[in-house]
Amino acid sequence: MPALPAFAATAFRQRWIRLAVAHPGAKSSWPGGAGPDFARLTAAASQADTRCMSAVPTTAAQVAAETITLPRVVARRLALPVLFLVATAYHFLQSQGHATPTVFNDELLYAKLSQSIAAGHGLAIRGEHFFFPAPLASLVQAPAWLLHSMTDAYAAAKLLNAAVMSAAVFPSYWLARRVVRPSFALLTAAAAVATPAMFYHAYMMSEALAYPVFLVAVAVLTRALAGQSRWAAIEVPAVCALAIATRIQFVVLPLAYFAAVAICGRGTYRRHAVPAAVTAALLAALIGLPGLLGQYGPSNFGHATPAGIAHWALMNGALLPFALGLAIVPGAIFGLGLMLARPRSPVERALAVLTVVSTTLFLGQTALISATEAHRPLERYLFYVTPLFFLAFFRFAERGAPRRFLYAGVGCIGALLLSRLSLPGMTGTAGFFFDAPTLTGFARAAYHFGLPDASLLYAAIPLALALLAWAVPLTRRGAPHLFALLAICLSLVAGASVYATDRLATQWDARTFSADPPDWLDRSGLGPARYLTLPRSNDFLGTQLESWNRDLRGVILLGKPASDPYPVQVAHIAPDGRLIVAGRPTRSEVLVINVDGSAIDLDGRLVARPRQGLVAYRVPENAHVRSLARGLSPDGWTGTLLDYEVWPRRAGSYELTLTLPPDTSPRNATLSAGGAKRTVILRAAHRTHLTIPTSGAPLHVVVDVPTSPLGGRVLGAQVVALRFVSA
Repeated sequence: MPALPAFAATAFRQRWIRLAVAHPGAKSSWPGGAGPDFARLTAAASQADTRCMSAVPTTAAQVAAETITLPRVVARRLALPVLFLVATAYHFLQSQGHATPTVFNDELLYAKLSQSIAAGHGLAIRGEHFFFPAPLASLVQAPAWLLHSMTDAYAAAKLLNAAVMSAAVFPSYWLARRVVRPSFALLTAAAAVATPAMFYHAYMMSEALAYPVFLVAVAVLTRALAGQSRWAAIEVPAVCALAIATRIQFVVLPLAYFAAVAICGRGTYRRHAVPAAVTAALLAALIGLPGLLGQYGPSNFGHATPAGIAHWALMNGALLPFALGLAIVPGAIFGLGLMLARPRSPVERALAVLTVVSTTLFLGQTALISATEAHRPLERYLFYVTPLFFLAFFRFAERGAPRRFLYAGVGCIGALLLSRLSLPGMTGTAGFFFDAPTLTGFARAAYHFGLPDASLLYAAIPLALALLAWAVPLTRRGAPHLFALLAICLSLVAGASVYATDRLATQWDARTFSADPPDWLDRSGLGPARYLTLPRSNDFLGTQLESWNRDLRGVILLGKPASDPYPVQVAHIAPDGRLIVAGRPTRSEVLVINVDGSAIDLDGRLVARPRQGLVAYRVPENAHVRSLARGLSPDGWTGTLLDYEVWPRRAGSYELTLTLPPDTSPRNATLSAGGAKRTVILRAAHRTHLTIPTSGAPLHVVVDVPTSPLGGRVLGAQVVALRFVSA
């Protein structure tokens, strides 16, 4: 072999030094089969550089080469920041049509905690301290709520969440560069922000922060397992605590770390003893100390059956390949197998173990929750591993994609199994699935193409990709990039469908349950108010009201259970008619009353009527209730039941007039008050006048009407007039 010029030999040696430092297993690839003396080679390379600089003249060709190389270096340095900015802008623009919070309990909690932190009140909701074990998402969102306008603050919070979630490109790229080349690492980062689950950034919840935090935690645990961290005793428990404080789901990360120590730490268990012990103590404290998990402590997981868990594990696991973009899934599985069985560096094995264990535990979580509480697919718990699977795919390609025919065969078998998945059976007639973006994308496709064609499309895509994998080996130049780009494109198309459906769903929620403007109370100048919800009222009106108005300071329940686990006050009506709230008469204040399912007559002055079903009263001290009609809607319709009561209770008679619209079928109505009882037949376009005597007992009306299909509104009778006449 002829001798290389000095500058070429130096570049050759330096390339192998970098390869050996990053991939110790690459020593076997040195020409001749044995690795060089790297300490001697480093010193020799430095001396050769000096000789090269003095001996080799600077030529025009060399200057031109350096001029060409400089833009490439600059482009490579800027590619990741540009990807982050583009992803942030794209996802923020897609979420502009996300009109209002819809996941009421969770979004209400995170938003109100963020607003409380921004106001300097700490973790509080409805004026009371509220312990929450995962407050970091609320803390990160808090700066957005410093804006005075709630609509502007909501838009700022979505922008902030888009930036935070898009920041997943940085840990994704860092992790990928530990084992694959820069172009593959950049595609891994792009895949991280192409997943359809990026639409979660528009929701005031924890997913936006949890995504990059999970990847940072995996990166820190990987360094510790590979022996590349001197501060593992501090970093490991700290990053596990950070992840759990972001999202309780990540309580599985310490378990993944313990499994990785058992597999990767052979011969070095002493090095992992301290971080493992401290992390175990943290996990024991979270699980064992009463109240430390907050509202996540009590559970009914004991009711799960093995068959139910297995069913939901298969259902959720079947959706994961679609969430990953399909094209890289077979290669990722083979890549994980290679990284586990024949790792070329400690980093490879650590990453593979963390990926496999985390994915398995996430699937177990989803199966357990689906089987006991949700009873629906929970793809939302799985998308965090997306960059890890892309990384494994690229590692498989870099290692020569061995066993090509087995790889193609497994891909074809997997495609056939996925083609048998009954997505129509999972979606039914619904169009939006918050917990399963894949099902939302399928429902959108069914809307455009029809259910049969959408089913055919979702069955054909895996088969087409499997045939492409058989025809185009990954060893061919550009093939890994092709399959990764196909997966990214499929993810982007599915994500665009999810965004479109999300806009439709949230805009419908805003029209149906919110007022115009939604922050009408803050704008009204009425000052702080409390929300009084009456029996049989629609809780969605109240959660929309509370989500958009900071001046709403508390929730009062009158004759109905709480719809969420947050602080509330309970009210009742005293025998003399006084409204008693939390054991005290009312003070002079503004009450926003939900009259969507009941009607109330009380002391005070009507000051606002922002929408049908909501009224605002300024009530005096010691306000009295004169009457309460449970089951009477603002449009005068009853359901199957109507209860009418007056205060103070006394003898008299109830007078009411009932009717039905034209072309309505006749129905029976039974009225009773104490011992008096009467049954009448209500007919269309005919007014029925009734008088029921009473000695002080409330009036009960039962309308014999079939229940509405699909959970729709039940219309019993129209009340034209209703009053009590004292004896």
